[in-house]
Amino acid sequence: MKLGSGWWTRLVIILLVALFSCWFLVPSYYSLFVLKREDRNKLEELEKVLPWWAPPARYRLSLGLDLQGGIYMIMRVDTKTALMKSTDKRSLQISALLKEKNLTAVQVESLPEARQVRLVAADATMAASAEKTLLPEFKDFEVASREGNSFVLQMKATEAMRFETNALEQALLVVRQRIDKWGVAEVELRKLGNDSIQVSLPGHDNPEQARDLIGKTAQLEFILVDDLYPDFFEKLYKENPPAPELGIELRPGPTLSAKESQPLLDYVAGKAPDNRMVLLECEIEQQSPEMMANPNASGASSSCSNYLAHLLEKTVSMTGDSLASADVTQSEKGNIAVSLSFDAQGTKEFAALTTQHAAGPGKKGRQLAIVLDGVVYSAPELKVPITNGQAQIGKDFDSRPREQQLAEAQMLALVLKTGAMPAPVSVGESRQVGASLGDELIKKGSYAAVVGLLLVLLFMAMYYKLTGLVVDIALVLNGLLILAGLAIFGATLTLPGIAGFVLTLGMAVDANVLINERIREELDRGNTARVAVDNGYNRAFWTIFDSHITTLFAAAILFWTGTGPIRGFATTLIIGMSASLFTAIVVTRLINTYLVHGRGAKTVSI
Repeated sequence: MKLGSGWWTRLVIILLVALFSCWFLVPSYYSLFVLKREDRNKLEELEKVLPWWAPPARYRLSLGLDLQGGIYMIMRVDTKTALMKSTDKRSLQISALLKEKNLTAVQVESLPEARQVRLVAADATMAASAEKTLLPEFKDFEVASREGNSFVLQMKATEAMRFETNALEQALLVVRQRIDKWGVAEVELRKLGNDSIQVSLPGHDNPEQARDLIGKTAQLEFILVDDLYPDFFEKLYKENPPAPELGIELRPGPTLSAKESQPLLDYVAGKAPDNRMVLLECEIEQQSPEMMANPNASGASSSCSNYLAHLLEKTVSMTGDSLASADVTQSEKGNIAVSLSFDAQGTKEFAALTTQHAAGPGKKGRQLAIVLDGVVYSAPELKVPITNGQAQIGKDFDSRPREQQLAEAQMLALVLKTGAMPAPVSVGESRQVGASLGDELIKKGSYAAVVGLLLVLLFMAMYYKLTGLVVDIALVLNGLLILAGLAIFGATLTLPGIAGFVLTLGMAVDANVLINERIREELDRGNTARVAVDNGYNRAFWTIFDSHITTLFAAAILFWTGTGPIRGFATTLIIGMSASLFTAIVVTRLINTYLVHGRGAKTVSI
């Protein structure tokens, strides 16, 4: 009996899926079984040993802290000190505004521990005038008390909470950037409460190095882009062409670009003119709505589609110490922009800088690069002098979807606020998880998974005969799909993740048991083999679908609310449930359809 074209289409799809899964597991195989353990987390070493036809090294199964050991750290963010500094800064700004409004007779006293500013005027009338002047300008403060010719302003509770949240987010961003520059691919960062960050660095064994790298304060800098050597990159590219395999291109500007940062840095190293330096800017690739909605998700932090080279002056024009705020807003044309404001001292410095280098009659404005930890985040042109301490960065967000524009603007605002670093960050706890423990867990977990899988395969073959062997084929493919899925999504495999893997295989067996028992019932009713197989799959479908969808919902909740190993378990479970549905409903049915319909069998070996 001939099989329909639909059967052959499904067969081709299944074979392609199986081959694709095996192909995507090649980096994982080389990482876990070819490289030395100490090189397991070094992508550059993995790239060296991978065959040319293999996927990139970043698509590999990485092991969590519980499986390979590493460094565990708790970073403390001193939000209390940050609030005190903010109160002191506000008192200086209040004094400056009162002086500007000719209310010099009002004395200002900062009470940082209480987040308050006390003002004492010469008389009640002047106190009322000062209050009327200040409240519209300092909306984050409110009047806490009044008494005669004095009153007290206090930071609003909601503003204090927002400030603490922003301080923690800023510290989280700094830690993430520093670790990314260090080249740690499997880092896990998460917030603990309102003032701490948990850092897990699998595979690393130098806590002191990690402490020095992560714990130092970030520095935001404003540096002028070079205007004396406009053709520097073009001449360099033509006189000293880079090797084609480096992927370095000459772009209009002119500037240089590359997919990877290190080859570009190596190419320009030592070639910059005197008193000039080359720094790179990351061009953000267009992200999916899911990644933009969850910027902390795996892969969201590594979204550079290109790196652009900038030739900058070595002299730092201004630091971010005087930056008071950076917020996402809209420009006069309705485009998304980032608004900056400086304190009194910063206003003077920025006014002098922009007045000197802004555009004028017959003069093009200089570009001012915004640099954090040696990375250029934006290089806007100074079009007009800015003397009021209020600047706006209208980066070219227009070429992207508005959601993408907003995400990029929010990131830039966070980077700017990070440079000010109002909250001191310190290492509260640091310890090394022994590698011997990781090896022991890997062996035991892998042994349990292999033994459990073999027992299941043996049972299914003995109990369901030929149909059981079909289920065994589907289970092996199911395991490949799970592992490939984890590699594709950059998941970190933990011991709970191995438990999720075993649980998923059990769920896959359960689905096939439902189908096989239903086929037996149809045969007991006297139906033919063809009718029994078709009815078995059709009538068991909704039961299987319902159980899998219910489990997927539960796993999704664990993923979004859990952290660390819990998310590892949930990730494995989500990928496993999806693979189980595919193998139970599509793969086994395809094979059984061939055995019964294609070969014209009168009975089913079950």
